[in-house]
Amino acid sequence: MKDFLKNLLDRFALTFRKEQYGPKVFCIGYNKTGTTTLGKSLEMLGYRNSSFNPRVHNEYFQKGKIDKVLQYAAKFESFDDLPWLHPNLIPKLDKTFPGSKFVYLERDERSWKRSYREWYFLQRGEYPDEERGYHNYLVHQQFVLKYFAGREQDLICLEIKDPQGFRKLAEFLGKPVIRDDFPHFNRTSEMKKRKAQNV
Repeated sequence: MKDFLKNLLDRFALTFRKEQYGPKVFCIGYNKTGTTTLGKSLEMLGYRNSSFNPRVHNEYFQKGKIDKVLQYAAKFESFDDLPWLHPNLIPKLDKTFPGSKFVYLERDERSWKRSYREWYFLQRGEYPDEERGYHNYLVHQQFVLKYFAGREQDLICLEIKDPQGFRKLAEFLGKPVIRDDFPHFNRTSEMKKRKAQNV
């Protein structure tokens, strides 16, 4: 009930929030690279952040209502997770919000596959095709690096496990450095806890 009321109040407040089409910060790292941690870090730096929103992804983006996605984006300052990392959307975000910064997250193959496997099993009760999943990761990476080639002022590539990662992010965004490493937020672990509580 408490979460329902909070979501209702948030949606009500969002209705009256002014749209702003200036620079934003978009986390465009692929799934299971630490996007939750990046989103929380952006909040720590003072940004009004939007993480995964089922309505925006399922009702707007997947149904081709890109104008609705962009209107929603105009009411926040930073973003992580879907649909913001999608190759079909990145160029539109880049054009609609000129001067924006983009943060790409990397993760080593072994670690990524482990996280992907755990997350997929929790979601669907079966194990994924890890090779296919990692292939999609590499295709996404190739798109990002090609699209932003020669635009080092607009894109930074980070790893969540980098002991200087938070510092690099803050400096890239021109924000005060309040710590060196990233805090740890793990959505998969939270899912495990919720599932255990419901058993």
